[in-house]
Amino acid sequence: MSELNFVLTLVIAVLGPLLAIGYLKPILLVVLDTLCAQPLPGQAGAQFWIRSAHVLAIAGSLVLALSFGEFDGSLLDALRRALWLAAAGSFISIAVIARQVWAPVRERLARPAAPQAPIAAADRWV
Repeated sequence: MSELNFVLTLVIAVLGPLLAIGYLKPILLVVLDTLCAQPLPGQAGAQFWIRSAHVLAIAGSLVLALSFGEFDGSLLDALRRALWLAAAGSFISIAVIARQVWAPVRERLARPAAPQAPIAAADRWV
């Protein structure tokens, strides 16, 4: 086993998901803050889920890299395999996260809007 291939694979397996979740973090925080803020506004619900996403994405990529990494071949083979596994791990992890985040959003969108009271004549702008 080549130590360089092993280390390179592990570095890619960690950096790939970090970059992907880092890219999604700003919009994911907005969505999660909206979903988590109902009972206790300003609490750390969204931060918990962001950190969980990091752990899930990194762990998923590491499991794939350690299970199927190319450590004995050439450096180019190891690099190709490491990038493929990191992309697959990130894709699967982010797909799971997106599905879980989208479920409550879909439920909220499916609820009928509350009927609004008719505007009284005195409240209208003339």
